[in-house]
Amino acid sequence: MQRALIGLFRWVPMRVMYGITFITIPFYLLNGSTSSASYSFFRNRIGYGRLRSALYVFRNMYNMGKVVMDRFAVYAGRSFGMQSTDLNIYYGLTMKDGPVIMLSSHVGNYEMAGYMLPSPRPHKVLVYAGETATIMQNRARVFGNTQVEMIPVSDDMSHLFALNNALADGEMVSLPADRLFGSHKAVSVPFFGESADFPLGPFNLAVQREAPVLVPFVMKVGVHLYKVILKRLDVPAEGTHQEKVQALAGAYAQVLESVVRQYPDQWYNFYDFWRHETV
Repeated sequence: MQRALIGLFRWVPMRVMYGITFITIPFYLLNGSTSSASYSFFRNRIGYGRLRSALYVFRNMYNMGKVVMDRFAVYAGRSFGMQSTDLNIYYGLTMKDGPVIMLSSHVGNYEMAGYMLPSPRPHKVLVYAGETATIMQNRARVFGNTQVEMIPVSDDMSHLFALNNALADGEMVSLPADRLFGSHKAVSVPFFGESADFPLGPFNLAVQREAPVLVPFVMKVGVHLYKVILKRLDVPAEGTHQEKVQALAGAYAQVLESVVRQYPDQWYNFYDFWRHETV
C-alpha cells in the first residue's frame, strides 16, 4: 500500500491526496485515548474552550495526516519550498570544526530538515528501527546524494556507540529529545506549567562532549511550503555535570514550548505527556 501511495503522488495533485486524508480523520477520532489526550492538551495546557479544543483535535490529526503524506510525496519526487530567517545559525555551527548535536521533536515535519538543509559534513541520524522496508529504502534513496546516514535504534544499544564515535570524529548527530525512547532515564523540567520528563541521554551526551546544540523545527505553512525555525543552545559554562544537564534540558523545553504555542496544531504527541494529567 505504501508503494502504491508513492505511485499515486507521481500524478495525483497534493490537494486531492489531502482530501483523502481529510475524510479518514473521523476513524482516528474513534481512538478514545488518542483524541482525549489531544483534547486535554488544548483544553488544559493551551487554555482553549471546549468547542475550540475539539476543533483543534480535528485540525491536529488532519495536519499529522498531511505531514505523513508529504513524506511520501518526497519519496515520489515532489519538492517543497523552504522559508527561514535563521539559516545563519545552521551554517554558523555546521561549517565549523567540532561535534554538533541536533535535537529533534515531534513538532512539524522534522524529516524534511534532512531533505531541505544540506549537510556540509557527515551527519548521523538516529531513527526508529520499526519502520517498514519501503520507508527505510526510500529515505536512504533520498539521502543517497547527501552526507546523511541513518542509524536505527538497536536492542543491543550499539547505536549509542555509533553516535559516540561520530561525535568523537567531529561529526553531526541528530536524535529525538522530546520523548522517552528506549530508555527510562529521564530529566524532569518545567513544561507548560508542570514538571515533565524528557530523555536524559541527549542532554547528557551534549554535556559530556561539550557540543553545541541545534534545535530545528520544520513547520508546514502551505501546501508546498515549510518554514524552518532554528534555535541554538549551548552547554552552560558553570555548574556540576548534573546541573548542566538540567539547565540544558530546561532550555530545550522552553524552546519547544515556545514553538508549540505558536503552532499548537502541529505538535504530534498523541498521549498523556504529563502522565498523571486528568481530562
